[in-house]
Amino acid sequence: MVIIPGYKWLEIVPGRRSGRPTIKGTRITVDDILEMLAAGWKPEEVAEEIEIPLEAVYEGLRFASKVLRKVTVITD
Repeated sequence: MVIIPGYKWLEIVPGRRSGRPTIKGTRITVDDILEMLAAGWKPEEVAEEIEIPLEAVYEGLRFASKVLRKVTVITD
């Protein structure tokens, strides 16, 4: 298991969900949360539906935002 510094609710477990970041103790990935939010779910609904703390939903969003900022964009 890999603890992600600065995140209380996220971990990476080799072999679990292809090594993508998950909510600790679950198989719920950050991208699962993003897909639900993109489909129109409210953060509170996501937390209730998949039985995780609301704080974990927001932490997943924060992680995704930081990862996207690290992506290099190449233009023509």
